[in-house]
Amino acid sequence: MNSLRLRLLVSAGAALLLFTVLTGLALDQALKNYTQQAEHDRLQGLVFSLLGAIEIDAAGIGSYSLERVPEPRLAQPDSGLYVVIYDDFGNAVWQSSSLLEEAAPMPPVEVNEWRFSVLGNNGSALSYGFEWVVGHGQVRRYTLYVADIDSPLKAQRKRLARGMWLWLLGISGVLLLIFLSLLHWGLRPLRRIRGQLDAVRNGKLTRLSEDAPDEIRPLTQSVNALLAHEQHQRERFLHATADLAHSLKTPLAVLRNQLANAPEASEQLDAMERIISYQLQRATTTRIKPLTHPIAVQPVFERIIRALKKVYADKRIRFNNAIPPDYQLRIAGDDLMELAGNLLENAAKYGRSRVDIAVEKRCLTIEDDGPGFPDNATRLLRRGMRADTREKGQGIGLAVANEIIDMYSGKLSIEKSAGGGARLVLCFEDD
Repeated sequence: MNSLRLRLLVSAGAALLLFTVLTGLALDQALKNYTQQAEHDRLQGLVFSLLGAIEIDAAGIGSYSLERVPEPRLAQPDSGLYVVIYDDFGNAVWQSSSLLEEAAPMPPVEVNEWRFSVLGNNGSALSYGFEWVVGHGQVRRYTLYVADIDSPLKAQRKRLARGMWLWLLGISGVLLLIFLSLLHWGLRPLRRIRGQLDAVRNGKLTRLSEDAPDEIRPLTQSVNALLAHEQHQRERFLHATADLAHSLKTPLAVLRNQLANAPEASEQLDAMERIISYQLQRATTTRIKPLTHPIAVQPVFERIIRALKKVYADKRIRFNNAIPPDYQLRIAGDDLMELAGNLLENAAKYGRSRVDIAVEKRCLTIEDDGPGFPDNATRLLRRGMRADTREKGQGIGLAVANEIIDMYSGKLSIEKSAGGGARLVLCFEDD
């Protein structure tokens, strides 16, 4: 997970999900406790009403007055709400008409003790132990048992819980949107720096703006220092290369004049000049690709083609330039001129009548209808090979072109065309 935005988003999403679940569970438990307490209070109020309405005779048989108990469900058969009175031995001595079957025995409850229990999903029950004076002052212990197997409060709690979860999900969605907005706003300085880095890479800027938050400003300052150092080093290197070229011209000219009548020495001087030119060419191509402007390739090739048509007019070579007008490479203009000149001149020199230039999958291809390269032609692209070890008229242009392409992280491949001629493929890494 390399994306900072994705990391923050996943972390916030996980935290928000955990918060929603824990909050929902806590609220659901609180609602459950509240509902049970409300149910306990409702049944307790019904118990007090029943205690005031029930009469128990000397035989232990109870009855009650409907007018004194404001609960019509007790008289409705199978209504779900019923009352049972148990004696001290746990036997039912009376039950409301709403309970159709015979009540099962139940252990007695201590006097003045309240015992609340949950029945199934929606039911609840409350037991209360009390004493009753019957006959001639005889005190007996009873248990009043009230049960409601279909409590309206439980159904209401389910509706409230469902609504609570929906509200929590809605609030979590709103919080997530707020976080996304804050994340977009908080990462804006990084996006701005990324845009500036792209501009530096494209050669539109030379440094980053230091108008950044305190946490990022040291980074921009370090990058600017690095860019300034690189620019200074590159300029020093180019100046030193130019000075070297000028300083070698005079001694070589003096030696050539003194050895004008010595052909073998002149050949050695020519070889020395080629080596110097080749190494200077390598040095001047050591530019930093990300700081180079993209350049259109087709006009440069057209310019070189016009020149080569004059040079090789006697061969009447037909150049087919199929490079799209919008095809660009991030390469210095003089390097592209040198690269195209070497490769096109090599194709015109050894081709018979045709040179084809095209773009295939973002790679440049140059083909001719000449004899093609020998099997060991790839040795001409070997890095570190000295110019004076190459055969006359071969390799020097390809080696220089390969060095230029290598400086821009590209690759030059030597192949055979469909007709048996030479085929060169130039591939640069994608920007």
